Amino acid sequence: MSISDLLFLLTLVLLVAGDGGLAVGTRSPLMTKTYAAIYNLTGVSKEDCVGALSADPAAASAKGDTREFAVVAANLTAANVTSTVLFLADLVHNLQACLSIYREMDDTLAATLHEFRAGHVDTASEKLSVASLMPDDCRHSLVPGKRQEESDEQGG
Repeated sequence: MSISDLLFLLTLVLLVAGDGGLAVGTRSPLMTKTYAAIYNLTGVSKEDCVGALSADPAAASAKGDTREFAVVAANLTAANVTSTVLFLADLVHNLQACLSIYREMDDTLAATLHEFRAGHVDTASEKLSVASLMPDDCRHSLVPGKRQEESDEQGG
């Protein structure tokens, strides 16, 4: 289970758990029930839940208030979702760049074959050399968190 899943589940359980609902001042028994419910559903320990919540300083000031904990968990979940969206957007962008690179390599190799068939070995060899380096451009663009333009600016 990812941290986003855990935080979402914690938020959900906090919203529906116990007799106090979201009453301000609901304390430790509800949190204990919440941790137990999460553990029973997912096998995630109380320590992992506390660790996830402690990523936000606002959790320390919640002091057992269910509503505040739910807000903290929801905020952390939103931050994780946003981070994942940005990561996936970069990945898609970079995969599109790789697709373009491989399409260009395909064209270059077709031209290379044409040059070989026409007997232009030197020209074909140059084109083959260029094509052989193209996968490196793709590999560099797939560095997590780095868009193709950044990779190009840094010389690789």
